[in-house]
Amino acid sequence: MQLKKTFQLSRLALSCSIAMLAMNQTAQASGFAVPELNIAGLALSNAMVANPNIQGAIAYNPAAMSFHEGSSLSLGALLVKPDLSVTTAAAGSVDSEANDIVGIPTLSAHAKITETWSIGLAVNAPFGLETDWPAGTFDAQYPPGSTIPTQSKLEIVAFSPSVAYKINENVSVSGGLDYYWMREVIFNGDINNPLGANPAADLEGDGRGVGLNLGLLVDQGNWSFGASYHSETRIPIDGTVQLPPGALPSFVSNNVHAELNLPYRLQVGVRNQTTDKLGIEFDITRTGWSSFDTLIVDQNQYGTNIVTSKNDWNDVNAYRLGITYDISQATQLRVGYTYDETPQDDLFYSPRVPDADRQLFSFGLGHTLSNGWTIDAGYMYVIFDDRTLNISPSFVHPAPDASETNGTSAVNGTYESSVHLLGVGVTKKFM
Repeated sequence: MQLKKTFQLSRLALSCSIAMLAMNQTAQASGFAVPELNIAGLALSNAMVANPNIQGAIAYNPAAMSFHEGSSLSLGALLVKPDLSVTTAAAGSVDSEANDIVGIPTLSAHAKITETWSIGLAVNAPFGLETDWPAGTFDAQYPPGSTIPTQSKLEIVAFSPSVAYKINENVSVSGGLDYYWMREVIFNGDINNPLGANPAADLEGDGRGVGLNLGLLVDQGNWSFGASYHSETRIPIDGTVQLPPGALPSFVSNNVHAELNLPYRLQVGVRNQTTDKLGIEFDITRTGWSSFDTLIVDQNQYGTNIVTSKNDWNDVNAYRLGITYDISQATQLRVGYTYDETPQDDLFYSPRVPDADRQLFSFGLGHTLSNGWTIDAGYMYVIFDDRTLNISPSFVHPAPDASETNGTSAVNGTYESSVHLLGVGVTKKFM
């Protein structure tokens, strides 16, 4: 009887996990955002929204297309090496098994159609995550019947076609679409079973969604101002859940449905060409993570609302500084710094969300070759603030579902994280 009850509880907890999966991350920006859209941006800590000069700025603000002649094609590759660990009273220090190097490709292209109209395309991965906790990491803390987090993975690729219109010599605007392809959602967990070995519970799914993007760039000589906006986007997720034998009646489908709301992103910045060689840009990025207030998971066969998961994230800011210095006519040194706020407070903390305030330090080079070729290289180090959860076992979570264990004593521990990023890219200009 106790084992049957355990499986029943696990079904509800696993459904909650679909919602929590949307908040897991080993990314290098708040939540599970990955703001490094190309290699030039990596070197400048993504402070590029007001830059009319560097070709890589087009991925951050398509309005920049109007200030570049001819057409271009840029390709790049990012290597990301996360380092995530947790220290708990029972298990000691444990490293995530998702600390391997991950490769992320980037692509952008633009073409000048007339003196006033340009078109472009950017392909990148603005959101993504992966955590993988070894079995036994949280066994002593999670209540019987709950799902203990193991592997979580979210891969999203964005295809962003856009068009830019040059109003006059100084002002350009742009608009376009963001087509998000959620290539893969994976949620794996162990059901905490006090009667014996923990059985596994797995979830896989995918989805697609469409949003809008807008851009503005004003170039007044030594001063320039830029802004870009990506709308909030809803991605329906269809997937399947695999539970241990007996957890679901044989006549009940294992198909499930959820909706993931990607947050809006607003970035504004100002740049000053201080000297002939030195340029300084300061940006602020506002991310609308409050769209994660509530997520609902349905069982497809009967359309039943299985669970309502309250996440209660906050809208937050990232403050970015990017500096360029022309070492020579062909070579540019780039340096950047960002302070990025976390959207998640302790009330909804989860081991699937090793999130904290962080700082980003970056540098790189851009070198122009003959025949319209440019090579970009960049490195970034991201250090998260250590985050210690010491929640009382008597704490009663304010969320409506008792099976949710995020924000309770089940997540207690000290979480440490850092990320190394290295990127190389090439751009070809066609006149």
